[in-house]
Amino acid sequence: MPVITVTMGTGQTTREQKKLLVENFTAGAIEVTGLPAQAFTILITELPPDSIGIGGKTLEELHQQRKP
Repeated sequence: MPVITVTMGTGQTTREQKKLLVENFTAGAIEVTGLPAQAFTILITELPPDSIGIGGKTLEELHQQRKP
């Protein structure tokens, strides 16, 4: 059973957008592998901004720097 994992920051997508991600990742995987949709598990993990680091700073810090 193939597992596709997507990790992103909390609040970056709506429930509907996540549904579309699941549908589109599944469709792409079916096209590439020829396996049925039931073979795939899609996991969406959301991390808070203080748990994501970019360029030595947390995403929370980067967002705070952008605020006027």
